[in-house]
Amino acid sequence: MAGSLSPRVSDIVSALAEAFPVERAEEWDRVGLLVGDPDAIVTGVVCALDSTREALAHAKLHDANVLVTHHPAFLGPLQSVVAGKGAQGIAWEAARAGIALLAAHTNLDRDIEAQELMPRALGLTPVGPIERSLQPSALVTVFVPSSAEDTVASAMESAGGGRVGRYTGCSFAASGRARFHSEADAAPFVGAPGEAMRVDEVRLEMVCPRKVARAVVEAAAATHPYEEPLISVSDTLIGRNEWRLGRVCETAEPTTLGNLADLAMRTYRVTPRVWGDPEMPVSRVGTTTGSGGSLLPDAIARGVHAFVAGEVRYHDAIDAVESGVGVIEIGHDVSEWPLVPLLERVVRGVAGVDADDVHVLPPSAGWWTPKERSPE
Repeated sequence: MAGSLSPRVSDIVSALAEAFPVERAEEWDRVGLLVGDPDAIVTGVVCALDSTREALAHAKLHDANVLVTHHPAFLGPLQSVVAGKGAQGIAWEAARAGIALLAAHTNLDRDIEAQELMPRALGLTPVGPIERSLQPSALVTVFVPSSAEDTVASAMESAGGGRVGRYTGCSFAASGRARFHSEADAAPFVGAPGEAMRVDEVRLEMVCPRKVARAVVEAAAATHPYEEPLISVSDTLIGRNEWRLGRVCETAEPTTLGNLADLAMRTYRVTPRVWGDPEMPVSRVGTTTGSGGSLLPDAIARGVHAFVAGEVRYHDAIDAVESGVGVIEIGHDVSEWPLVPLLERVVRGVAGVDADDVHVLPPSAGWWTPKERSPE
């Protein structure tokens, strides 16, 4: 890697997490560094949609030891990492070649710019998000003397707590009176062993992703002055605010489902699959990248006339048509190709990364449609 600095894999991991915070990822997702040494010096980076053998070959061709993708190399737990086909084989081949695998998946999906790429490409005007679901989270509560409030809160934040949308260090504190009786062999922070005490404390609360709740609790305990601090964790749901999937859009002028499908075909250079009457009037459109079936109920509730996505399930499409909404599928991979340049931009912004050492795997559809042939 040319340049005065020597960036490490961890620098790219941090840059991706800053641009696309990992707490926005679904709980089932795999994001961040999946394979590789975080302390390895970066020799080059390849950005691609998927961790495929073609992408690994592209990395080897350019002497790149980092592969950054949208889709993770694997989602389920790997029972073993051995040579062969599938996710296990990809992970083994990457590790053997010293290529780190990084992914920004559903945390990138929720990025505002990412969700508005499709509307802009189709000449639509986004007017709001589609998704109405709530975000699963953990709420960590700790009772602490006011003199230690800032120290404990800072430690919890460093462990992954207190991020809400565009804001960090978010917490709530309320003062109150605590009482306790320490046993004779205790070492209380205030009072003497065996005494009954009443002390002023602060109830400090902070939300965090469920997957880092244990780390947040441990950080609070490690910086808490009490011998036995009271720290509790509860599952909760919070609003996703603006980081929601899908966009409700308005057309520049009224059109039809057939015309919108033609526009999608020209824009993405694929033959889309269309559900619904081609003459159906359309002026309000729902869009999303990737799999969009889970958003269809919300899209229908928001009054869209057509829904453009990478793909939807058969019965979801049938239900949409029955509800008077046309569906246009352009292909999961095709709909997400425009996300790769967003990854590239983040990588190029890492200090010490030379622009000549960043490469993008050209997009190619993993599927095809046959051309109509004249009967012999």
